[in-house]
Amino acid sequence: MANFEYRAINPAGKLVAGAMEGVSRAEVLAELDRAGFTPISAEASDGKPRRSWREQLTPEPSAEHVTGFTLDLAMLLKGGVPLNEALLILTQMESRRWLVKLIEALHVEISGGKSFSQALSQHPRMFPPVYVQTVAVAEQAGRLEEALSDIAQERQRNERLKRSFVSAVAYPAFLVIAALGVMSFVLLFVIPQFEGALQGFRSKLSPSTTFVFDLSKSFRENINLIVLSVAGALGLVLAVSRLTRGGNLFVRAFARLPLTGTLLRHELTVTFCRTLSILLSNGVPITNALRLIRDIVRVPSAAAEIDTAIADVRQGARLSDALSKRAFLPAHVTQMLRVGEESGRLADSASRIAGFYEAKLEASLKRLVAVIGPVLMIGVALLVAWLIVSVMTALTSINDLLV
Repeated sequence: MANFEYRAINPAGKLVAGAMEGVSRAEVLAELDRAGFTPISAEASDGKPRRSWREQLTPEPSAEHVTGFTLDLAMLLKGGVPLNEALLILTQMESRRWLVKLIEALHVEISGGKSFSQALSQHPRMFPPVYVQTVAVAEQAGRLEEALSDIAQERQRNERLKRSFVSAVAYPAFLVIAALGVMSFVLLFVIPQFEGALQGFRSKLSPSTTFVFDLSKSFRENINLIVLSVAGALGLVLAVSRLTRGGNLFVRAFARLPLTGTLLRHELTVTFCRTLSILLSNGVPITNALRLIRDIVRVPSAAAEIDTAIADVRQGARLSDALSKRAFLPAHVTQMLRVGEESGRLADSASRIAGFYEAKLEASLKRLVAVIGPVLMIGVALLVAWLIVSVMTALTSINDLLV
């Protein structure tokens, strides 16, 4: 199938443009017509839709926008609105340009005969495999609205945890940046004033004061190199986090630290159990569910352990038995999952475990802030105090000598 860029007038009377697959130009025009659009043109393309400069400056839908779209669509479907009409209503309600284009593309693809999951799979950046697989199974089971509600609620929980983490990190990061700013200001502008006044008494200064003056001089002489080095280090960090899957190098480093290691273990348990619960409750086979979970966990060692667990389950082992041989989940979590398997309520057990560890994760985040914040404040205060005391001690000693 070829890719075509089309221009058409939607049922609301607005001129829209987008891209879709088709065997021929005539088929694309026919699909647009069946979708209720008035086709204007359809031209073959290389699969990469051209974007105007205004559209290039317009950001694509964020994860929060996709979550809102999922929740709105679920509400319309629960109200008895057919999927095609629900998508059309959302295009009329939405004001964000790229989200409107996304919904219109889904509407055209569904009107052309594709299932909703097939339409979603054409936009992997917006709809990850877990989302698409859950929708695909729910479509077959006739419970699409329930599945979309579950997906939206899970995404909202993840976004809430992400905001909590950002809030937890923001305050310590602000303290570090403020401390570096104060230190730079003192070394660049304050210390040189005292250094000039005390230049003739350098031999009588204490080693601590001499070190402060030497540090200030070195900092001033190499300020350009320092700025370039910091910029290069930040660029390297960003490049490594993008080139490696989920920033694996940093995840491995954080997993070895006491506080951050606990956070990652709690986050792994929440991700595993919550995703398992949603997938199983929507009818996804357990091996497919484990494969999808394996692709979203952050800890590389856990992904490898899930791979071996998948192999055991495929050979007939129970999930709890396969997990009990691995150490990436706490032992009592595996025991609770075993109870759920034996009672035939594995999805419910996984959901309860996820809720429990979500509370523990939020408590760990608060504990991390409670520890790091005061430690950084004390460190900054001691550092500034050391600079001031070193200089003031030199001034006092020299004044005594003059007297």
